[in-house]
Amino acid sequence: MKFDDRIESTVRDLFNAVVKSKEGDFEAALRELPDEASRHKALELAVAVCGFVVIDTYDRRPTADETREIAQGVVEAGSWMPLSEQEVATFLTAALNGRPLVEAVGAENAFFLAFIITGILLVASPKVGEGEFWFNYLDRVEAAIEAAPAS
Repeated sequence: MKFDDRIESTVRDLFNAVVKSKEGDFEAALRELPDEASRHKALELAVAVCGFVVIDTYDRRPTADETREIAQGVVEAGSWMPLSEQEVATFLTAALNGRPLVEAVGAENAFFLAFIITGILLVASPKVGEGEFWFNYLDRVEAAIEAAPAS
């Protein structure tokens, strides 16, 4: 998957706004995605990062019980957001299995959940080394996604 540099930069800004719990920054970054095509590309990238981070954490796809544990952790870490364990688990299951997110959680929810869940997962990942910033891990994740053969 090759990234559009402008979209990648905006996606990073969206993740950063989630990590810092800055709603205003999130809204400002959203304005950098002026049309449906750019929002779709941003969503694709966010979902790819999300799936990679989850699989990288377990070195495999998580079980249903592990997915529920991840969802519980996301809800606890994102207590400032109106998230439910069920919707996070549903999103993760759909994303990891390549099912249409719109059918699983709805169009608007899919977009926001992708950034909220992935931002939280990036910060909480055990793959982020001690003293390392989450965005360094994101650099590695994006490099791995770009290097992977197209499916």
